[in-house]
Amino acid sequence: MNYMRFRKFLRYFKIYFFVIFFVVGLIVIVRNISDQDNPFNYPNFRLIQEFGLWKFFFIANLFLTLWVAFLSSLIDLFILPKLFYKRSLSTVLFIGFIVQLILITLITIVIRDLIQILLSQISQSEIEAPPSAIQILPLIITLIFSILISRIFIEIDRKLGPGNLWKMLTGKFYRPREEERIFMFIDLQDSTPIAEKLGHIEFSKLLKDCYHDFAIVDDYRAEIYQYVGDEVVISWPLIQGFKNNNFLKAFFAFDGLLSKRAEYYEKQYGVKPFFKSGANMGPVVVTEVGEIKREITYHGDTLNTAARIQDMCNELKSQMLIPEGLYEMVKDTREFTFEDVGSTKLKGKEKEVRLYKVTEA
Repeated sequence: MNYMRFRKFLRYFKIYFFVIFFVVGLIVIVRNISDQDNPFNYPNFRLIQEFGLWKFFFIANLFLTLWVAFLSSLIDLFILPKLFYKRSLSTVLFIGFIVQLILITLITIVIRDLIQILLSQISQSEIEAPPSAIQILPLIITLIFSILISRIFIEIDRKLGPGNLWKMLTGKFYRPREEERIFMFIDLQDSTPIAEKLGHIEFSKLLKDCYHDFAIVDDYRAEIYQYVGDEVVISWPLIQGFKNNNFLKAFFAFDGLLSKRAEYYEKQYGVKPFFKSGANMGPVVVTEVGEIKREITYHGDTLNTAARIQDMCNELKSQMLIPEGLYEMVKDTREFTFEDVGSTKLKGKEKEVRLYKVTEA
């Protein structure tokens, strides 16, 4: 499992774990309040009380949640992405539901048997038979409901970007605030003639494939801010962007992946996609905007300048350009080479900006 997948696994696992543990725990509390004699009509409830009612339910819930969250995260990581990429949403939801139902049923049966073993160890007397399939059905339904809620949160997290869901829930973006960030604009070169050659449908498929490969930037802690036509905007907090030269490695990792898959693109579309990029760092204001469709947005001259720098790539015959401020932060690295292409006046800017061409060493 590579670093990108491991990070995704952890994001999924945390959501599954907290939602399932909370929902199942809440059901346990409600059922216990409503019927303290035997809230789940569970055989051997007397032995559970001897062991310690709340201690028993906590351990059982924790063990159950860990396994369901772990296996559900693996399914989301290795099975569902392939289904989403190749099949319709209705097919994915149906197959996903069947897989999750089988998974939950098997885990519940295994835990039921483990509980019987535990009870047999703490009791010297003969214990009753384990619950039947009908008796554990409410638990299975509860877990399915928990996974459904978890899937909703996961989709929201994917839509907003990793970590932003919690920030929105806690109101971190409610009021505009300033941050120092690196922004990079990445654009498909010769997109207009390519679109004319392929037609709108095939061009859209090409972009979809490119953006699928673009996920590699997650290995370098990049946050995808926007997809705008044939252009992608990504961002880093300064610490994450400069760490191990992540903001440089991310773009060239994407470029390298496109080169490896050049034969596929040539065969499928008759073109080899080539992207150019421009980056900038500085202060930006981040906040939530919109009433009907809310989203997190960044404002500031830092983004405008990054876009203008990217626009200069064709004129300066460069695949990647950075301003002097970024160059000063990374100039000592041996992994990349930098060429001073002089100062230029960017569109809409009064002062000239000194730019550097970046290539892999």
